[in-house]
Amino acid sequence: MDVSLGPYSLEIATDFGPRITSLRWESGSELLAQLGPEISIEYDGGSYAFRGGHRLWASPEIGPITYAPDDHECVISHDGDEVTVTAPVDRAGLVKEIMVSHDGGSLLVDHRVTSPDGAQPSLAAWALTQLPLGGTAILPLVGDDTAPSANRYLVIWPYTSIEDRRVTLREDALELEASGGPSLKFGVGPTPGRLGYFLDGVVFIKEIEPATHRVVPDYGAAGQVYVGDHFCELESVGGLTDLSEGRAAVLRERWTVVECGDLDSAARLTVER
Repeated sequence: MDVSLGPYSLEIATDFGPRITSLRWESGSELLAQLGPEISIEYDGGSYAFRGGHRLWASPEIGPITYAPDDHECVISHDGDEVTVTAPVDRAGLVKEIMVSHDGGSLLVDHRVTSPDGAQPSLAAWALTQLPLGGTAILPLVGDDTAPSANRYLVIWPYTSIEDRRVTLREDALELEASGGPSLKFGVGPTPGRLGYFLDGVVFIKEIEPATHRVVPDYGAAGQVYVGDHFCELESVGGLTDLSEGRAAVLRERWTVVECGDLDSAARLTVER
C-alpha cells in the first residue's frame, strides 16, 4: 500500500509484516534497503526473511520469539496524516503494530507489542530500520560531561572486532562505515537521543524516546547499529514491560531526513540535542 505523509512517501506491506518496505523524502531516492526473501536468519524451528525496510521485533533476542515469521496478512488503517498496520497473533503469541503519523517535517513512528494470552510476560519493543550499504552510521556518545561517575555505555557484540577499519571513535560519537565485510554491532546508552545514517547527501535521523525508569535489554543499549554484508541497520530498544493484563511494550521514534553536504555536518545534526 502506498501512503503519502507530508514530504514522505511510504510503502507498507499487506501480505507480511508489520513492515514499512519503502521510504522516500521529497520524491528523492529510496532510503531503505531492498532485499529479497532469500536474505534471512535461521533458528531452531524456522527462518525469518529480512526483506529490507523497517520492522518490529521483541527483545531480548530469543530465536523462537524474536524471529517468529511475519508472513501473514496485516490490517492497514489510513486516516489523513496517520497510518496504522497491525499483524495477527504470531507463532510466539504476540501482536505487533506500527503507527506512522506526520508531525511537522518529521514522521512519528510508534511501535506496540502485546501478548493477548499473556504467554510472554516481559518483553521490550525493538524497532529496526534496514538501510543500503555505502553510507556511514553515527551513534552519539552523549552524557553530562560534569558528572564524576560513569554515565555512558558502549556495548559490543561478540562477533565484532574493535580493530575493524570501518570503526571510528570520535569525542562524541562512534561512526561505522557501512561496507561489506565481517559483521559489526555496537550499542550505546542510556539515552543516545538519536541515531543517524549519512548517504548520498542526506542524513536519516532516528530520534529515540527514552525508556524512563525501565530496564533496557542488552546492557542498557537503547541505540544500536549493525553492519553486515547486505545492509546497515539502525535499531532502538524500549524498556522491558510486563505484558500481563493487557499491557503493551511501546516505543516511539521520530524520523527526520535532512540534506547534508558532508559527514561532519551529518554527525553534528545527529549528535546535537
